[in-house]
Amino acid sequence: MKIARLIALACALLALAVPPAAHAALSQGQRSVLQQYLFALAHANYQRAFALLSDDERRYFGTPANLESVYATDRLKIDSFSIIESKQAKAGALAIVSERVEFFDYAHQTPGAVTAQVPYGIVKSKDGSLRVADRLHPWRALAPQGLATTISDVRIVVRKMYFFTGRLEVQATFQNLGDRDTTLLPYLRSVLRDASGAVYHPIESRLPALTDKTLFTGLRLAPSAQYTGKMVFATPDRFTPKRLTLTVAPVLTDGADAPFAIDLPTLTLGS
Repeated sequence: MKIARLIALACALLALAVPPAAHAALSQGQRSVLQQYLFALAHANYQRAFALLSDDERRYFGTPANLESVYATDRLKIDSFSIIESKQAKAGALAIVSERVEFFDYAHQTPGAVTAQVPYGIVKSKDGSLRVADRLHPWRALAPQGLATTISDVRIVVRKMYFFTGRLEVQATFQNLGDRDTTLLPYLRSVLRDASGAVYHPIESRLPALTDKTLFTGLRLAPSAQYTGKMVFATPDRFTPKRLTLTVAPVLTDGADAPFAIDLPTLTLGS
């Protein structure tokens, strides 16, 4: 499942910045703060969850509202959880939690559920208190309503946006509503523009988390076919635009005289 939280354990180890020691149980305090954090998330108490995050994490998310936006966008709900493994390290501890999570599958427009193993760090804050390290999310997320357009029987619907440090991930559904095959090559001329007119380009890499291979090599859609994928744009570290406009190009319909671009409606973002 493409859920932002379900990343490899190696990422969590890098976040702790130290190699794990031999397996060791969490201390009572470590276990307690992690359980409090997970309980707060499970009950949508984002003010409480934010307060239990580490100093770095609170700076990363910025506000409880940003933390909440991540769960609201994917309609994430933790139904149950249990700590199944832990490792101690100089910087703190790493815990692996088995979670049953409900979410909304934007690609298929249906609710779903999954049981996954999710890593969390437990570290000390500047005041010496134990806090949770949980930075495997975007720092802000949103699911725009009605951000779609149709040109020459090709429809693009933006499903959601993830704001990370230095990049913005846009997930969209591409649909062919016509009776001829259509090809999209969005890595050639697609751009994202903000209110100032600054232009941001898609990240081209070999990493599947940053570059959608299907969109990069070219998406060919038969009549009535659709595909949901993502484009990741390089942005300033703390990207907080007031407005965004996405242009996808080029789009080529079999038999057409020339390729064309699709400009999506301008999205106005709140603070």
